[in-house]
Formats: sequence, C-alpha cells, structure tokens
Amino acid sequence: MRFRKENRNKGGLGAGVDITPIVDTVFNLLIFFALSLNFAATSGGINIKLPKASSAEPVKADQLTINLTKDGKLYLNDKIITLDKLSETLEKNQNKESLVIIRADSLVPHGRVVEVMDTVKTKGYSRLAIAVEHAPSQKEEQ
Repeated sequence: MRFRKENRNKGGLGAGVDITPIVDTVFNLLIFFALSLNFAATSGGINIKLPKASSAEPVKADQLTINLTKDGKLYLNDKIITLDKLSETLEKNQNKESLVIIRADSLVPHGRVVEVMDTVKTKGYSRLAIAVEHAPSQKEEQ
C-alpha cells in the first residue's frame, strides 16, 4: 500500500498521511490510563493497610466512611476531621440509618478505634461496620 504518491511532474513528494502524531497521542493515552489504574485502588489518597479477615463481604449501601490512619489522622468521607468535629457532623446528619464503615489501619491502637466507634454509636447510628481486606480461608487455600 502506498500512502504517498510521487508527482513526477514537480519532482517532489505529494501530500500524504503522516500517522506519527496519532501514534504518539495513542501511546501517551495508553501510559496515562495504565498509570491511572494503578492509583485507582487507593481510597482518595488515604494510605490505610486494612487487617485481613476470611469472612469479609462487600458492602453496597448508603454509607459514611471513617478512615483512621497509622499516624493518627481521622477522615470522614476522605476529608480530614477531628474527633470533636466528627461528633458534630454525625449529630447534624439526619439519616441515622446510614451504614458507617470504619477503615482503620492495622497499626492503629485498639483504643482509638473503640473511641471512634463509641462516638458513632452515641450519635444514634446503629449500623456500624469495620472494613477489612479479604484473606483466603484455610479451606480456600487447599
């Protein structure tokens, strides 16, 4: 297949289709999407290493997410917050039937997690879950 035609009368090359810019653009898009997929697994840039449990189940419902990082920071739906502000925000929320998911790093002290759970429960939320990473059970491994 010839994309360029020689013009014998003028002695030069005629107009042709140069696909180099298209190939460059497609290559850049490929790199962009490949890198984007690597960062999609993290939750809003909050670095939390969840503990593992073989009984982990996915949750799909109206939910609030509270993140506790190993360096002591507290986040509500990916926004940094203090425990006092968390208490105020939960009290103002009208939908007390929302599922509240606590995502605590495995290195967060147990007392800190209990403190956050107590704050959530005292504000009238009855649906509370602790996020874990799925680990294969012994039966699944065999």
